[in-house]
Amino acid sequence: MEEQVMDEMEVVDAISLLRVRLGALETKATDLCKQHFDFAMAENKTRAWEQKSFLYAQARMRDNTLGVAWYEVHWYGSKAAKTRRMTKKLIRKPKNKHGYNLDALLKLAQPWEMDMVRDTEHDLCGIRREATFIGKAIGQLNHIIKSEGSLR
Repeated sequence: MEEQVMDEMEVVDAISLLRVRLGALETKATDLCKQHFDFAMAENKTRAWEQKSFLYAQARMRDNTLGVAWYEVHWYGSKAAKTRRMTKKLIRKPKNKHGYNLDALLKLAQPWEMDMVRDTEHDLCGIRREATFIGKAIGQLNHIIKSEGSLR
C-alpha cells in the first residue's frame, strides 16, 4: 500500500520538474518574441509607412500548453486625436507541424527584417516541439495519478 503512495509522489515530482522546464521554455520564447519586437520597433521609427513591419510574435502559456503565434498587426484611427488602435490578425500555423510556413511569414515580412524573422521562427520551432512533448508527458502522468486514485 505504501509503495503506491511512493509511486504517486514520484509522479508528482516528475510533473513538477516538467512544469519547471515548460516555464523555462516560456521565458525563452517570450525573450525571442521581445527581441523581434524591439528590433522591429527600432527599425520602424526610421522607416516610411510602407516599409514598417507588420509582424508580431507572442508566447502564451495555458495550463500545460505553450503556444507561440505570429500575428499580422494593423493600425487604425488618428494618432493626433488619440484614437489610434491596434488590431492583430492571427497567422495560421499548419496543423501537425511545430513551425510556420516560412514562405508565408516572409511574404508578410519587410526585406530588412527577413533574416530576423527566419532566425526567430527557427528558434521558436524547437521550443514549440519540446513544449508539445512536455505537455503530452504531463497529461500522461496526470492520467497515471487519476487511475491510481480510482484503484484505491
